[in-house]
Amino acid sequence: MYISRDLFAAAYNHLKHNASSTNPSVLILVALDTDSLCATRILTQLLKRDFLLHKIHPVAGYKDLKKANETLIKGNDDLKFVICLGMGGMVDMEESLDLKKGDGSTVECWLVDSRRPWNLHNIFGGKDGVEGNEGALAAGAARRRGIAGAKVGGGRWDVGSRVGGIKCFDDGDIEEEMENEGNAFNELVGMPELDSDDDSSDEDDDEDEEDDEVAGSDGNEDGSNGLIKEAVNGNSRKRKSDDGSDRDSDSGDDSGRDRARRPRTMDDDDESPPDTPRLHRHTLLSNRGSTRPLASVNSSPTKHRIRDDSLLPASSRPSSPFLPPPLPSQKTLRRKLRRLRRKHEHTITKYYSSGAWYGEPISGIMYSLASDLGREDNDLLWLAIVGVCSGEIYGRGISPSAGDITYGAREERIRSVLKDEVRRLNPPELQSNGQVAAATGLIQTTATSPNDTSIRISPEFRFMLIRHWSLYDSMLHSAYLGTKLRIWSENGRKKLHKLLAKMGFSLVQCKQSYTHMDMDLKRTLREKLEGVAGLYGIDEVVRDGFVRSWGWKACLSATDFGIVVGSILEVGGRKTNAAVSRVAVHDDNAAIATGFKGIEEERIREAAEEKREEEEWLGRFYEAYDALDDVDSLLAALPNAMTLHRAIVRTGTSLIEKRQIKLLKAFRMAVVKEGPDVHLFTHPAALTKLAIWVGEAVYEQEKDENRRRHLPIVLAALNERRGVYILVGMGSAAKIKRKKPIDKAKEEKKRLKEKERSEKRQEKLKRKAEGDEEEEDEEEEDDDESSDDSDDEMIIEKGYGRNRFGIAFQEVANSTNARIRIDSFEVCVVEVKKDDLPGFFESLSFKAVVG
Repeated sequence: MYISRDLFAAAYNHLKHNASSTNPSVLILVALDTDSLCATRILTQLLKRDFLLHKIHPVAGYKDLKKANETLIKGNDDLKFVICLGMGGMVDMEESLDLKKGDGSTVECWLVDSRRPWNLHNIFGGKDGVEGNEGALAAGAARRRGIAGAKVGGGRWDVGSRVGGIKCFDDGDIEEEMENEGNAFNELVGMPELDSDDDSSDEDDDEDEEDDEVAGSDGNEDGSNGLIKEAVNGNSRKRKSDDGSDRDSDSGDDSGRDRARRPRTMDDDDESPPDTPRLHRHTLLSNRGSTRPLASVNSSPTKHRIRDDSLLPASSRPSSPFLPPPLPSQKTLRRKLRRLRRKHEHTITKYYSSGAWYGEPISGIMYSLASDLGREDNDLLWLAIVGVCSGEIYGRGISPSAGDITYGAREERIRSVLKDEVRRLNPPELQSNGQVAAATGLIQTTATSPNDTSIRISPEFRFMLIRHWSLYDSMLHSAYLGTKLRIWSENGRKKLHKLLAKMGFSLVQCKQSYTHMDMDLKRTLREKLEGVAGLYGIDEVVRDGFVRSWGWKACLSATDFGIVVGSILEVGGRKTNAAVSRVAVHDDNAAIATGFKGIEEERIREAAEEKREEEEWLGRFYEAYDALDDVDSLLAALPNAMTLHRAIVRTGTSLIEKRQIKLLKAFRMAVVKEGPDVHLFTHPAALTKLAIWVGEAVYEQEKDENRRRHLPIVLAALNERRGVYILVGMGSAAKIKRKKPIDKAKEEKKRLKEKERSEKRQEKLKRKAEGDEEEEDEEEEDDDESSDDSDDEMIIEKGYGRNRFGIAFQEVANSTNARIRIDSFEVCVVEVKKDDLPGFFESLSFKAVVG
């Protein structure tokens, strides 16, 4: 089932009414990413205000989810609600979790996940706890109601009359875009099974038929499905002959065999009594849609007088007996049912095979819940902003809704709503004359007072940690600017120096901390940067962002905040540094070389190392969770964030300079297996950042070479401790999250062309003698305009790509003997044994990975 956005508050009231205030009856399972952390903090603040006891449990992958089910859910009689944040939407949670309790009741499971596609069983397959819908998904009823059949209903708050069932929080995708998938799923659930004999006997005939008959049957799908299904369900347990001569010949043996062979369906209990004529026993219905048979076998002679035509004169007898119109044979109906099933299966397969994409960030969904409850404040708003902004760091572009022209339209709408919330909760400051202070081009770096904790909309440069780094280092380590200037090469560094020189900024000023730069340079930074942006192809380098102050302590943008929180999850916070990790890796390698021998010892060592890694990740989770509410801990983790991004640029530059990025049939690949920073990329999220940087760099190189085809990329990093490679597959190297840029010069050029064309049309009426030349000129201009439009269409098309690496990884795992582990909630992440990597890449190269 699913909970629409207008019922979020009702669902929370349902939880508050049924949860226990004395025992922790609410379990929150959280994925290890920044968006899920922010959503968890928002939800726990709401629960604390209502004094509802709850337990938070981080989950790194499906293996951890299984452990959590065994230790925290199974057999827990106090548990009433399980809330999954950032996980669970892509698998059947009814199969993954033991939600049935010993007393017969059911634990209610909420799924709040931005990863797509949804597992359709979670939305359309559950009905526990929703008595108001009376099962809701009985095949015929759900088909008549469409997508509404899967919506929660009933009870005091219209979200179910009791606790139980799987309930998905809908960000709008289910209600607006999944009507076809819902109908197909419900039709398949309600379809009867066909006899194996019928399948084999009709297979050859079915292959020879054309699809014209299918198109004709689809037009009457709603009216004819009942006939088809009932005809198949009511199929005789023995084949019927035309003359009826062998009607009873095999009744002794074949009837029993066929009855045992044929699966029992839900219509078997409604079969006609034995005295019903064979014609009516095969569900022959009237053409008016009535469910009554054409003739009643129980008609009483006392109620209806029977006319005997044999007693009438020959001239008065009817010329021909009254016969019903001929109906399709059983074989034809079975064939139509089989085609209908294939049609619905194709709809489901198309939905699942389109690849992976992302919906609205769940921190935004949780803030919508707080807003509906009337409990929004600056703290919750800031968490929602950080969660939304963190998606861009990891390439999680929000998939467009139906009707969106550009890929970023939906994300811009979400940001617009957040901006309105910022203005509402943080009114702008007024000057002494009562007017609002004029906006400046300066980015905010300090608070206005010691107690200032407000959130402001501020111009943001797409640089890395600019408030805490120098301007030069911030530009150098930016994935956006660094890859466009090709800073991995000497010419790229010179281009950066030349850009600063054209702006009038000296390297001495740019290499000191941004907060200590000359104030005049900071005031003119935006204006001068926008002045040279067109020369270097960085038109989107400045945009509106969000900034929050913590008094005199700190001033952080939402993007920088998300970068630091993410780095805590990936490499640790104040308690960890890169140098210690490097030494540990060296010592472990020495132990491996001199110690463990044999397969069993190797397995024990790998299990121990895996357990140590899981404990390390869980420790980082709690450290990052605390940092969301402790700015001192966040600032202490800044050096590690800078270390990670230095390593990203260093490693990416090394891969390009050494030409280690190889081109395979369907994608590019690179392997990171040596160097001082290899241990930093054993976390999938850190490797994802590196893959984004490398993908952008390769894309810029391909643009220089005028290549139109941009392949996706697979990056592998060696985890020497465990003897495995971590692989990340990034969709299109052309950045699937990039939206269509607005080129002001091109728009002005089009406007001038249109004006000139209209003037020429008027001149053409006056000067017919020069019409041929003018027509040629107009044709040339039309060609130029069409070429410009094709470029824009190409950009829009790139934005609609989806990541199909998860499907390809699964296909390779099923078709090879490579030792592969797919455990991450991110479908594009996989682990492969060190020795099996070459064979894995060889098999993967033949898979379709372009969405």
